[in-house]
Amino acid sequence: MKQFGEFILRNPRIVLYGIAILALASIYPASNIRTDFNLEGFYPDDDVVIEDYRLLEEEFGRDDNTIIIGFQSDSLFSHAVLSDLKMIGERLDSLMYVSETLSIWNATDISSDGISLDFEPYLSDSAVSEGDLQQIKESISSDPLLKGFIVNESGTATSIILRIDQEQNTYSNRNILINSIQEVLNPYRDRYEFHISGIPYFRNQYVNMLNGEIVMYIAISSILIILLLWYLYRTFWGVLFPMIIVWSTLLITVALIQLTGGFLEIMSSTIAPILLCVGVADAVHMISKYDDARESGNTKRESILEMLKTLGSATFLTSVTTAIGFASLLSSTVQPMQRFGAYTAAGVLIAYLVTIFFLPAVLTMGRKSRVFDEKSGSLYPLLILWLNKLTAFNRLHYGKLLAGVLLLLLIFASAIRNIEVNGKVFDDVGEDTELMQDSRFFSENLSPQFPMELIINTGEASGALTYEMYRKADSLTEKLLSYPEIHKVTGLNTLIGEVHTTLNPQKGELGTMPSPDDAIAQYALLLEINGGDNLFNFVDFDYRKLRLTALTEDAGSKRINEIRNEISAFASDLFDEEELIITGTTILSADLTDKIVYSLSWSILIAILVITLIMAGLFKSFKLALIALIPNLIPLIMVAGVMGFLGVDIKPSTAVIFTIALGIAVDDSIHYLARFRIEFSRIGSVFPALSATTIRTGRAIVVTSMILIAGFGTLITSEFTSTAMMGVLVTTTIFSALLADLFVLPALFYWLKPDLKRIQPKGSAQRKRV
Repeated sequence: MKQFGEFILRNPRIVLYGIAILALASIYPASNIRTDFNLEGFYPDDDVVIEDYRLLEEEFGRDDNTIIIGFQSDSLFSHAVLSDLKMIGERLDSLMYVSETLSIWNATDISSDGISLDFEPYLSDSAVSEGDLQQIKESISSDPLLKGFIVNESGTATSIILRIDQEQNTYSNRNILINSIQEVLNPYRDRYEFHISGIPYFRNQYVNMLNGEIVMYIAISSILIILLLWYLYRTFWGVLFPMIIVWSTLLITVALIQLTGGFLEIMSSTIAPILLCVGVADAVHMISKYDDARESGNTKRESILEMLKTLGSATFLTSVTTAIGFASLLSSTVQPMQRFGAYTAAGVLIAYLVTIFFLPAVLTMGRKSRVFDEKSGSLYPLLILWLNKLTAFNRLHYGKLLAGVLLLLLIFASAIRNIEVNGKVFDDVGEDTELMQDSRFFSENLSPQFPMELIINTGEASGALTYEMYRKADSLTEKLLSYPEIHKVTGLNTLIGEVHTTLNPQKGELGTMPSPDDAIAQYALLLEINGGDNLFNFVDFDYRKLRLTALTEDAGSKRINEIRNEISAFASDLFDEEELIITGTTILSADLTDKIVYSLSWSILIAILVITLIMAGLFKSFKLALIALIPNLIPLIMVAGVMGFLGVDIKPSTAVIFTIALGIAVDDSIHYLARFRIEFSRIGSVFPALSATTIRTGRAIVVTSMILIAGFGTLITSEFTSTAMMGVLVTTTIFSALLADLFVLPALFYWLKPDLKRIQPKGSAQRKRV
């Protein structure tokens, strides 16, 4: 580190120019970063769940390519409202990227002359009387294929379905389409309250909200950190230097994400506040050491070299261990967690590199003897006084302190059993947002917009066209509708049943026909010949596979997985010779949460193991490493307990909190232990070394914790409920980590009195230790 310091002292301008060029070069790629939200992207290509979903896509098309527009009117089936609805539908149908539009204007009625089938629109341009409209209303509202889909049972709410051209179904194209939809609807908003939903719409609106919040996080966090730095240190340079470091780190990290093909998503949206806080913490620790050296009478050159020698290594160690905490997420099978872990780990190391190059260079060029002027503020003397009292308290009452901490941990640990693994599609969106209000409109008035898809593979051509399969599909439909979370189920059996009723209204159930297998084959042929568009939504081209679509509520992954398991058990008896595949967007979301928890458990264990080995290497003692590890586990238990008390579920957006907690907790612990190692080597006695460490490093730990709380505290203002909860939980983590490092860690040394011969300096072996 000394040779590195000498190089920077000789070439400060070259170093600063290099950082400036790198930051400027990062502006263009960083400005082109994209944001996306795609459930398929959470899975590796060979995952069974995603393979099942792709089978659905190949055979029947995707279930996430429709935008739905709905409104309610007591006079829906009046000439005025129907005329408006027709105009809206025609304009929507002409929009770019729309492949098909469905509304009550192109809803068809199945009729028959006894030989063939006719599909005639319920509504036509020809003038009809109010009485005819009432009859049409009753017919459409009772149509099993339309009820709950484009009209409700009472005929007072309707929807317009827009199917997006699959080749054009991209984020940028959807934004254009959504804006065009709003332009079409705007002239009618004084008459109708429109609601828009559908998975493509939700994804884009979610991403747009996310983009706005990322910018807001950076702005608010930066302002709060600037104000806090000014309050604490009262110098322009004491604010400017840390902020240059964090802004450069953010810029370079975002550019790295873009250049490596990455993008911002649900989890990576928190990278910005993490790097803001980590970068400032590194800068504060190193500048504090430089100022201490200057105050001790060292020259600028000596102070810079001392800063690099003592804090450069400690900061490197904290950066590596924090990066390891995040990089452990690479063991996850969930790809966004892998990307979040990799990019955050890279950002932490970038923050260290920017700090270790920038600070010595800019301090060499500067004329000020000190960067911070904390003594001019009111906090510094109070903090020193409090830390002095704290050292005395720890030494005199360490036994009671540890007993109290143990009791507190037992209380929090008891709440961990209340935590459930449960995530919803709309989990991150607040209940009072427009997205949630629109979603509730469809759930309450029509049907929920979350499809659970069931594919029955008979294994042979025309296997779907048998009465036995019709009966089994009917039994499965009945089972699905027995769940209150499932509002509507449609499939080939629904369509065949409707055709049978039309052709043979007097002959009762299909099973009473002399040859029901032949009847079903005939119905399918008539549908195919007469252009029944719905037929191949429910069956593949050779009638080998048939499809059921169940529209479910956003009931949460726990409940959806329960339903899936119960349906699978039911189907194993029902379909003894067929294969049943349960898939769809709802299943992708539900299955994901369990995968995240499993991955998270492994990643935390890996991180703890690696960090323990690093600490053992630092102190050359596993006993000391375990002592050092305990304060880092306390925040994990505390944050899990808070989640249990508050009823916060583990889901994709909250799962990473534990990794963040471990990364933050270990940072301050290593700074404390590294300083203790230096003080013990200098003094040769445990108790005075602990006191000196608590007073000198404790000051920087308190300040950096305040900065971290200010930075992560901005998340509490988020419109995303999970992000706001992350703000609460991470600030809880930071506070508990601060208390663990300043109270528990010294108390463990006082209680266990570990053997420190291996780090004792030469010449002090005979010195009496207290």
